[in-house]
Amino acid sequence: MEKITGIACDFLEGLQRPDLAILLRHCQAAMIATETYNGFFNELIDEAIIEAPKPIDEALVKLPPQDRKRVAEALASAYPNTKTPDDISVRSTNVVAGGIVALLAEMVIQRDTMIDVATGGARIQEVDDYYRAREVRIRQTIPDRIKYENPHVDLWDWYRHWSAELPQYKDRRSYIRELFGPAISAIASQSSLPSEPREPTGWERVDRTLSKIRTQIETASAEEDCQAIGLLCREIIISLAQAVYDPQLHAPLDGVRPSETDANRMLEGYIAHKFPGASNKEVRAHARASLALALNLQHRRTATRQLAALCVEATASTTAVISIIARTNAV
Repeated sequence: MEKITGIACDFLEGLQRPDLAILLRHCQAAMIATETYNGFFNELIDEAIIEAPKPIDEALVKLPPQDRKRVAEALASAYPNTKTPDDISVRSTNVVAGGIVALLAEMVIQRDTMIDVATGGARIQEVDDYYRAREVRIRQTIPDRIKYENPHVDLWDWYRHWSAELPQYKDRRSYIRELFGPAISAIASQSSLPSEPREPTGWERVDRTLSKIRTQIETASAEEDCQAIGLLCREIIISLAQAVYDPQLHAPLDGVRPSETDANRMLEGYIAHKFPGASNKEVRAHARASLALALNLQHRRTATRQLAALCVEATASTTAVISIIARTNAV
């Protein structure tokens, strides 16, 4: 499924539809032959099946027909001998997406909800509560540098506007697409370098800062943004070392008592106590390398998102390693 999804995303990006590609990239998708009775006999019909986390599932369901067909065409591109279906079938999973892709999905839902109520679809009183709550979430999470100028705090305000200014359905659709277009394009252009969340370590400050850098990496663009991620990665490793280091048990390898921010010596002492001997030097080297990468990123004036993403993953990996040691080798 992952290979098929990747091919479909490449297809959509080739059509200059990064918005659809980002949504699909966080799903599992496949073309499945389903036997259906057409009124005369049973026949096999190819279906485009997408298993999507929340709120991507709702965003895909609410896409206009032409966009849903485009996603189906993208999936069919991975199956050269398959007839392209006209629509997609979306199945929800128990997973909840976060970060930039969740924001993108919510904006797509908001856009299509406004079009729907203004073109003879859902009744305002049935969806306005969801609209208002979603609008609050969007405004709270959208990056400052992305311009989002939806003036309608609720759907009744939108109703008053279209009633007075936009008598035709086509004008209402155009107005909403122009309203949301720049923000959705700006979000979609943030080429995601995802780092999948790991199991929480149980150390509150470590977990909280890890969550923060995962959000920041999705919207980082300037060198200073990436350098800031390096600083946070360094702070995570220091917090990690402080969480496990006991000066009474974990003697530093070089005999120098570590300061409160000397993560290298603290982690080396901790790991050496848990895994003594030269044969375990690679475990200690893993922690040193992640800290060195964080320091390099923090001070590199030519920092890039790719290097920042590598640093985030290295830091997350180190926290996972130390968490495993702490859980399975409790003192």
